[in-house]
Amino acid sequence: MTSILRELRLPGAPRWMLALLVLVATAPFWDLGHPLVEVDDARYAEVPREMLASGDWATPRLNEMDYVEKPPLWYWLCAASYGVFGVNEAAARLPLALLALLALLGTAWLGSWLYEPRTGWTAAAILGSCGLFFGLSHIITPDMGLTVWLLWCSAFLLRALLRPEDAAWAAPAAWACAALAVLSKGLVGFVFPAAWSAALWLILPEARGRFKALLRPLGPVLFVLIAAPWFVLMERRHPGFLRFFFYEHHFQRFATNKFNRASPWYFFIAFLPVGLLPWTLPVAEGLRRTWANRDRAGLALAAWALLITAFFSRSQSKLVTYILPVFPHLALLGARACVESPPAWLRRASLILGAVLSAAALLAVPAAPGLEKAIMVPTANLAWLAAAALAALGGGILCCGLGRRPVAAGCLAGLLAGGAALAGMRAAEDNLSARPIAEAINPRLAAGDLIYAYGTYLHGLPYYTRRRVDRMLNWKGELEYAGRDPAVAEARFGGENAVAPLPPPGRRAFLVCRDRDASYVLSLSPPAAVRRARRFGRWVLVEY
Repeated sequence: MTSILRELRLPGAPRWMLALLVLVATAPFWDLGHPLVEVDDARYAEVPREMLASGDWATPRLNEMDYVEKPPLWYWLCAASYGVFGVNEAAARLPLALLALLALLGTAWLGSWLYEPRTGWTAAAILGSCGLFFGLSHIITPDMGLTVWLLWCSAFLLRALLRPEDAAWAAPAAWACAALAVLSKGLVGFVFPAAWSAALWLILPEARGRFKALLRPLGPVLFVLIAAPWFVLMERRHPGFLRFFFYEHHFQRFATNKFNRASPWYFFIAFLPVGLLPWTLPVAEGLRRTWANRDRAGLALAAWALLITAFFSRSQSKLVTYILPVFPHLALLGARACVESPPAWLRRASLILGAVLSAAALLAVPAAPGLEKAIMVPTANLAWLAAAALAALGGGILCCGLGRRPVAAGCLAGLLAGGAALAGMRAAEDNLSARPIAEAINPRLAAGDLIYAYGTYLHGLPYYTRRRVDRMLNWKGELEYAGRDPAVAEARFGGENAVAPLPPPGRRAFLVCRDRDASYVLSLSPPAAVRRARRFGRWVLVEY
């Protein structure tokens, strides 16, 4: 730890750089209390709430049913935050912000000893202002935790191989981080470091004699002691859990389209340039220089990004969040391009890209009425916020092209665009969050009343009502595992025939459905049974 802290120092940094780093470090804490966004943000806030309420910290539950698709590390962190600060959105996101900060520190440390302190801290500033990283530091998914532990694992692996004289601790630390990565999202927490280590054998021939240090018993023992107990406990409590978790939610998710998340093989290759904005071009230049100079450290970083991108490109299940673990390593390559003199092509390309984004900003507001008509969602405020985000990105990239403190310009551009996106989530609350629906239900919700969902499930409803959704009609989704129990399936799930008897005698019932299903749902009951129906963005709340 002393070595890490010593190597994180940035001697002789100008004041503007220090101020910029403080700004980037505080960005994950901006607007922690914004409404929970459907679906992942709300889901990963609700499961820890139920964990804390039930007192069972082993079996995750969602809507008071077993939800065992993901390991528990995030749930433990968030539930602990609730225990200290109470159940609210800010407490839910506080561990996420701390994980993001740990990712920035890991990037700074890796770059500081692998290259120089200026490169490390520049990379941290780049990472913190990348579009995808900024977004996932404010919307809860397990990918931030996975990214953090994989980053530190890869940093410790490199340290053990490249600087073994003062890194006897690094190999065991890498194994411990791999175990925490497994507890964050499963097998990839072990598979990625193992596959990358094989790649390093080829890239770093001078370090081949040091690989045996990675296999000394202390590291694997730490891995087993950290990662294994929860899986063993869950299999004892829920026989068949290991097959469900590893076979269905790892191998089937990778090899089949069972989970309806298929996209073309080039999905991540096409998305990466967007997610990296405003740093897409510096990262491209960093990759080019690494290959041209045969920089072995840079090739190791590039191999990490290539391996993970290729893995997820081959997978039949694709979400944009999956690719986050490559961002710290790509940020380091981008930082190499920024701290050295940018070539002419990079300046020209920055001017062109900045001009394109600035032009898009000018078109965002005039295009709003047509978009509103097409998607039936009010877009006036969102159009102004989108224009602000595009203008920030365009202006920052233009400044990079003009050579005016490109690191400062790019970081401010990314952070301003991210701030506009956060404001956009507030403005689009009806279309993103269940909070307005819950606020409409809560004043009229009595002890015996029922909450139903048809064709969908808003994970934020139990969070904001502090009540479970009693029945889910024509939907199972990620609660399929719980629905395999016949008793649970009969009591908690159902079909459209469950709508007609609503409301139960002497009680109210509230049903939430998608806007496109509302007419059909209303036709299933006598008109006299419906007290009111109210639209909330993409959803309709029907009260019986």
